Amino acid sequence: MRIAVIGGGAAGLVAAGSAKGAEVVLFEHADKIGKKIYITGKGRCNFTNVCDNETFLCNVVTNAPFLRSALSKFTPYDAISLIEENGCKTKIERGRRAFPQSDKASDVTKALRRYAESNCADIRIDIDIQNIIFDGDGFTVEYVGGSEKFDRVVICTGGMSYPSTGSDGSAYNIIEKFGHRVISPVPSLVGLTTKEDISSARGLTLKNVSVSADGVKPVFGDLMITDCGISGPVVLTLSAYLSRRSTPYKVFIDLKPALTADELDDRLLKDFGNRLNKQFKNSLDELLPKSVIPFIIGRSGISPATPVNAITRSERKTLVDTIKTFGLTVTGSEGFGHAVVTSGGVDVKQVNPKTMQSKIVKGLYFGGEVLDVDALTGGYNMHIAFATGFVAGSSAAANDEN
Repeated sequence: MRIAVIGGGAAGLVAAGSAKGAEVVLFEHADKIGKKIYITGKGRCNFTNVCDNETFLCNVVTNAPFLRSALSKFTPYDAISLIEENGCKTKIERGRRAFPQSDKASDVTKALRRYAESNCADIRIDIDIQNIIFDGDGFTVEYVGGSEKFDRVVICTGGMSYPSTGSDGSAYNIIEKFGHRVISPVPSLVGLTTKEDISSARGLTLKNVSVSADGVKPVFGDLMITDCGISGPVVLTLSAYLSRRSTPYKVFIDLKPALTADELDDRLLKDFGNRLNKQFKNSLDELLPKSVIPFIIGRSGISPATPVNAITRSERKTLVDTIKTFGLTVTGSEGFGHAVVTSGGVDVKQVNPKTMQSKIVKGLYFGGEVLDVDALTGGYNMHIAFATGFVAGSSAAANDEN
């Protein structure tokens, strides 16, 4: 049996290695395989999260139930075994996140390549796929310079995040020709742009804050102010839940989530009491980062030159509200060029979750980010690529017709 794997990222390499006994040709249109792997986890490659399936699924934002079968067939422990058995030692860090012991993403890529080559996969780079045709008995893969016949095709072409790595969405048109619905791709795990100009504080990291939006539970952690808005771990997480919300919409930052409104008011009274002869603009330096203070003063409605002993209880309440619910108007995101993952892709209702085979075209399989499944940061998205790629490759080689 001949199997074509389209895409040489994490899902494609695992699919190629798991299609045991088949003649596998892996096509990658970039100049090397695994380009996106190299930038995963800031170059360290957080490749899975060592948790039970229910915890894992709680971190999947889109279509979590679809993954239940794949996770049972390829667990985080299976991912660690695969990587280590192919020459890359691993380690587990805070938050159950698994990394290569070397902290080099390239070692994960090498391990995945070894896995694919252990199945004698023919890996070809710089191949531009133009079309895939199904004639009822098999597939013809047409590419610049030629075409070949295959019994099965596994599409692992990724989404549209970081298009410079090869994830450019170029396969969506081919997939739609098969009759599959592609859910419109949007950036996820991405920084947000804001209407308000807060760029004078760019580069500042606000630690241990809370960010929320209507209908989304508050997210706690660190936030970074950018040239055009906000980013950082809490914003990336929030963006995953807001990826399809129409803009503009509001988000709210609680700069002091550890304090209740009453406790924050008590803190302000104490700070003001120690600065009775100071102006308001000089009274918040022990409570808030210096570059944020002008924004808080501006929102509070209190004149910067007001002596702190002249600030009324009502004004203090407004100040507390400003610090606890600092609102920003989101106008968009930083786009696919900065998004960690893509939300959207092949509609999973048209894919068998037990085999990753198309319900429309016999012999067509999908794996990885090309599917409409995405998760939070922490190794979950890479493991989704592993698990779906493993199921797709092994099912295709097994000639599973379900």
